[in-house]
Amino acid sequence: MTLRHLEIFSAVCAQESFTRAAEQLNMAQPAVSLAIRELEVFYNVRLFERMNRRVYLTEAGRTLRQYADTVLSQFQESVEVLRESGAQGACRFGVHVTLGETRLAGILAHLAEALPEITVRASIHNSRETERMILQNELDFAVVDNVTVSPHYLVEPLCGEELAAVCAPGYLEGKNSLTLAELAEERLLLRERGSGTRNSVDAGLQGAGATAQPVVESVSTAALLACARAGLGITLLPRSLVVADLERGDLRELAVEDGGFHRSYFLVRHRSKYLTDGMKRVIRVLREHLGGEQP
Repeated sequence: MTLRHLEIFSAVCAQESFTRAAEQLNMAQPAVSLAIRELEVFYNVRLFERMNRRVYLTEAGRTLRQYADTVLSQFQESVEVLRESGAQGACRFGVHVTLGETRLAGILAHLAEALPEITVRASIHNSRETERMILQNELDFAVVDNVTVSPHYLVEPLCGEELAAVCAPGYLEGKNSLTLAELAEERLLLRERGSGTRNSVDAGLQGAGATAQPVVESVSTAALLACARAGLGITLLPRSLVVADLERGDLRELAVEDGGFHRSYFLVRHRSKYLTDGMKRVIRVLREHLGGEQP
């Protein structure tokens, strides 16, 4: 058994298909099938069940996947650490959607100026997908707005901000405030489940015994803002995303009489992740750039 066997096994797990794994790895499908058979012979177990043109991990396969992820992750770290040795280095980090839309450009410009020798790659996803990428070692660390309690993570609070309830100037004309219960009954335009913003909204409403029933759910804050401007309902988004619309008069803010909505932002990395010197320097710049209101 070789490292290549584990790479092929990991690709089949991720793709849930021998064919797609072969395409990803630029291999012939029979070669992928042969590598999996060799693994099964080596361990004397069955790793996959094949049904309806899909493959499913067996219990033994799920166990091997945990070990394979660890081995491949540590191997990749060894490459990064040894190749960095005094030179440029690289860093992969993720940010949640709001930060991506409001502050990522400034962060990357700051990093390019402060650390030009480090190759930085950034990705924007909701918190759920970002956590998956951290677990799969696709990211070195990330800034998220919602953290699953897990022994796998190291979590550091960074900053936070309030959510604002906003609507078109003519929507609910003459009404400037709502209770949480009234808000829950309105036409709500909300982020998708799994996002930190949505979790903050749901938690705030549940505290008042209310539940959100949005008429629009979207991963796109731009779409939600467009719907709000068109008078289709109320959206709740971080203040940094709506301040320009409020200043232009395209939207107006509604006060929430008996509560509010707050988002906290966290730096998250895998507990077993080795941070190179370059990664630590990028984190220091992020802390400086995002310093502000503490959650």
